[in-house]
Amino acid sequence: MMLIEAAQQFPTVVFTIGLGICLIYWLFVLIGALDIDMFGDADISGAGKALGGGGHDIGDVAGAGKAIGHGGDHDLDVDGGGGLWSGLGLAKVPITISVSVIFLVCWCISLLAMHYLPDVIGPASWLGPTILPATLIVGLPIAGLLVRPLGGVFELREGKSNQDYVGHSVTVTTGTVDDGFGQGMVEDGGTVLVIPIRCDKAGLSRNDKALIIDFDTERQAYVVEPVTDMLLASPREGDTGQSA
Repeated sequence: MMLIEAAQQFPTVVFTIGLGICLIYWLFVLIGALDIDMFGDADISGAGKALGGGGHDIGDVAGAGKAIGHGGDHDLDVDGGGGLWSGLGLAKVPITISVSVIFLVCWCISLLAMHYLPDVIGPASWLGPTILPATLIVGLPIAGLLVRPLGGVFELREGKSNQDYVGHSVTVTTGTVDDGFGQGMVEDGGTVLVIPIRCDKAGLSRNDKALIIDFDTERQAYVVEPVTDMLLASPREGDTGQSA
């Protein structure tokens, strides 16, 4: 009971309300992530409309949870280009996580301050209004330190495009390769990929090596040339120095 009473005192109550909103938000996220059907197969649409006074069913609550739970990729980017928010490391994670951690840290700091400071400096009417901004000043850097290690989890990594594989060697995995059929195997940093390949020249068979020279968007396949043809096409050493 003492904790509940302390959480309802000013200025802790400000962070208590914010923390409660965050807990409700994450509850709906959990419902959406686990795909929980809170109301089973019961027909509650009529009751939902009667209670809501409109066209919104109670069952839409679960849908709202799914929408929130899958909305992590669309979080508002606050000061993502720089400034205080980025400087504190809070922009490295979605804003929903940053705000939740801020409210939790500030709630703990305010709770401890209102519990111990009156015994140190005595009762004072200015104590509460002073602790509120002081809690934010202290809590924001601490929250930034707590969420900063999570930045790598939410870092965007761009995948390779089709053109990035041009110049790579590929091993033929099908019996033959022509201008309309063929597959090959290419290694990319230890990962083995099986890709569609096409060759306008005959002569490629299983286990042959070929070089990717282009990606054909119409055929949705990589255009390859036999490695032997590419070597023969390159100038031999010393040829440029010979004259007729």
